[in-house]
Amino acid sequence: MPLRDLPTESKAAAALLRTDLITHRRTIRRSGRHCGVLACLAAGTAFAVLLPGSPGTGCYLWRASTQPITGRGAALAVPVAIVLLVLADRLSADRFRLHRLVRSLGTAAVALTTVAAWTGFAAQGRPSCATSPTVIGTLVFGTLATGVAAHWATRSTAPWTVPEDGPGDGSAEPLNQSELRAVFVQLGDEVDAWTPFRFRGFAFASGALAVLLALSTALPWRELLDPVALGPTASEAGLARSQLWEIPSARIWAYLVCGAAVATLVSSGLVRRAAAVATGSVVIAGLLAHLLWLPPRLASGVGYRPAIGAWIALGLGLLLLVAGLWGARRAVVTGAAVLGAVAGVLVPSATGAPYRPPVEAGVPHRLLDLHGGQLVDRLGMRVGIGTPDPLDSVAGMLDGSPGQWLLGRTGSESSTVFAYDDGVALPQVTLNHGPPPPALWGVTDDRMILLAGGALGRPWAILSVPLDLVSADISLSHENQDGSYYVTPGVDVLATGHGTALGHRNADRSIVVRGSTTTWRIPANQLRKGMRLADFVVDPGPGAPGNAVSTGPDGTTVWRTSETGVAMVRPGGEPRQLAGVAPAGCVLSSDAASSSMTIDAFAVDLHGNVWLGGGAPTSVITPDGVLRKLPGGADGVKSIEARPDGSVLLGTSPGGGNQILRIPDAAAAAASYPAAPEPTPRCDRRRPADGLTSYRTSVLPPVPVVDPKPGAAGVSTQLALDAAGQLVRVRVPLTARAFAPDGQGGVWWTVAGRSGESAAHLSAGVTTVVRDPRPLPPNQEGEHAAAAGDRLVTAVGAGAYNFYGPGGAVRRVHVKGDLRELVQLPSGQAAMVIGERLVQAAGDGRTRVLLGGSASGWPISATGVPAAERTADGSWFTGPDGTLWGYDGSHLVRVDAPGRITVIAGPRQGVPQAADQVTVIRQALYFRLGNDLVRLEPAG
Repeated sequence: MPLRDLPTESKAAAALLRTDLITHRRTIRRSGRHCGVLACLAAGTAFAVLLPGSPGTGCYLWRASTQPITGRGAALAVPVAIVLLVLADRLSADRFRLHRLVRSLGTAAVALTTVAAWTGFAAQGRPSCATSPTVIGTLVFGTLATGVAAHWATRSTAPWTVPEDGPGDGSAEPLNQSELRAVFVQLGDEVDAWTPFRFRGFAFASGALAVLLALSTALPWRELLDPVALGPTASEAGLARSQLWEIPSARIWAYLVCGAAVATLVSSGLVRRAAAVATGSVVIAGLLAHLLWLPPRLASGVGYRPAIGAWIALGLGLLLLVAGLWGARRAVVTGAAVLGAVAGVLVPSATGAPYRPPVEAGVPHRLLDLHGGQLVDRLGMRVGIGTPDPLDSVAGMLDGSPGQWLLGRTGSESSTVFAYDDGVALPQVTLNHGPPPPALWGVTDDRMILLAGGALGRPWAILSVPLDLVSADISLSHENQDGSYYVTPGVDVLATGHGTALGHRNADRSIVVRGSTTTWRIPANQLRKGMRLADFVVDPGPGAPGNAVSTGPDGTTVWRTSETGVAMVRPGGEPRQLAGVAPAGCVLSSDAASSSMTIDAFAVDLHGNVWLGGGAPTSVITPDGVLRKLPGGADGVKSIEARPDGSVLLGTSPGGGNQILRIPDAAAAAASYPAAPEPTPRCDRRRPADGLTSYRTSVLPPVPVVDPKPGAAGVSTQLALDAAGQLVRVRVPLTARAFAPDGQGGVWWTVAGRSGESAAHLSAGVTTVVRDPRPLPPNQEGEHAAAAGDRLVTAVGAGAYNFYGPGGAVRRVHVKGDLRELVQLPSGQAAMVIGERLVQAAGDGRTRVLLGGSASGWPISATGVPAAERTADGSWFTGPDGTLWGYDGSHLVRVDAPGRITVIAGPRQGVPQAADQVTVIRQALYFRLGNDLVRLEPAG
């Protein structure tokens, strides 16, 4: 370089100052730790605000709710204020005074928005907001951001200043040309090596779009137009939003979107461009293939639509795709776009797949994907099955056409009917029903038929509710002046009643309603306004009124006769007992009556098979009379429904949550089930014993109920004869500890007082009282009493018994052992079931064993069996001849002496089976079966 081209010394000094300034600006523009911490806090606050909280808190910030949330706007402003503070700080980095002022004002803004959010939450007085993770996260992140920003503002970077010229100790001699050349060359390299700040458009745009795409997953992606659940006056009426993260089936998709966005953000160069193109392709293909697919809306307008989050994500994905393709190498970005599109199409659907259970003929499977009694459909809608009988929450079209509806419990006194199709549940009608939930029977002519009320002595009604109603009041809590019950206009009341009412569907498309004392069977096509319940009364046999009855299309009828008894009759056949007569401990066998089963539910299917469920394993009786166990098993069955298509539904509650099982093609597969083994000789009830006496059987009309004296009546009743000799039911006083019939038409009961026990005897309308002067023992027992004429024996506790005799005499006798049953004999002695033995106790306390000793012994009606091998199970009482009689559920026997038993009569002599109670009045025996009373009188 020629010497004349060398710069002067002043130019060299200026270049040196320029280099120092450039270095300082590069230092102050570098993002520090405070900036990174604030960025993380802003992201945490955004997710705390936008992500959904637990439904149990009742406090949502972003999604719509039935009540406005005060402070929601301020909570949304907290992350925005933090981000704006960081951006403003970067833009004012070169100006110290403005830089410091920006940090101070930004700190104040973040603090004010945080305080405003907290004030709004506290002012609304909603305790649930104080514990909501959403609220706590917003306040914690806002407070931390305020502290970090305040520390940042007080520790600002010192401004750069040009040092003043000092006296220095440098040489006064000017630099020579060689030194000037060396300084110039060094400073020139420094200046040429610095690259001025250039705006990298693609890097900034792709990074910003990736961050916004990740944040969009916390926005609502789906909206439910739901005037049914929210009502027209609620906040953001008729709109229920769902974020991507709270949709169970969409979480994989949310992770994929966030992962692709992060990959775009952290990469650089050509890899960044390919990642941006792939991310955009994934988002666009996935949205078009899965996320924007929504089921059709109902006729009422209820349905789903894409929300702002989906549209924003679609727009961001399109921008990422365009930015990545602009000015790039075609081969690389095209391959990335293809891979992204394929991944978006193949990613698991965010709407979830419809529930498709494994179906095998004759083997039960879950009808609905219930977990803990709750269904989550493919779009995230939750339906809680909350009826006592889970089958009351599922219904179809009454005429058999396609369609399914669910009754979901939404509150203690409200439920919602959902239309359920292709794995999607859409709310249709909200029902306000009071404490007892209704039973949904089915839908016909765009109206649902249901049974409302019928609990705790309340009225009940069969209602027809239009499906186009938003809500309906069916609580039956208000009575009109004309005696009818108020319901929402448009709801038709088909029939009404009072007291307990339950119902179930039959395979012959009929509905059975059982009230307190009557059972009705109503064909589905007869459920219309103006129907008369009296036209549909059904009574197949003793015990049926007021109990469950199931009828199949072939005419096979099964009904409950008593608490433990179930009977069946086939067309042209005789009634057959199915349960309630087998001895204890008999395993499941091919004969239902010879098996110890607790039957809680039963149904007759399309082919006449009788399905049984309850405490015993679920089984079926085929038309050949053979009991067959269900393969695969289904324990704890509470209800059974046979459907017209040949399938059978089982309502169960495993682990406390309702579950519905379906047996496909059950009617056709039942005959292929393996038969249960033959019953053992001890349990076999197929050949009952014949007795010595034949009886004439008659079912009595309803017996009137009377009170012993005004104001003293209770709820328990006892058969007796009034002063005119008419059969009545006497209400026993509420204060009675124990009561018993005297065998002659009178009733005894005992009352405990401070001074001791007193016994009252009502006979022919006259009451006499006998008092025991001795105090009662500490451990009183008041559930056992027995009488015979003017004699009474009561268990008073601690092995002590009071014997009341003629003339008011009272003796106390002690007998050791656990008492199970007590009988008073006219001779003054008493029979007791102590443990597993039947013993006879004399007035002085001496006892002798009559029979028994085995808990799983032979029934008392068995012949040719030693006394010690018999069981003492059964009902024991004083017979019409004054001796000890017993009833084992199918036979009447008499104890003649220890170990000697005579069969008086059996089923073929007219003895009712599985009766709830036996009462002797003079020469007649009265058997209670359900709400029926059967009288037996000697045929001679």
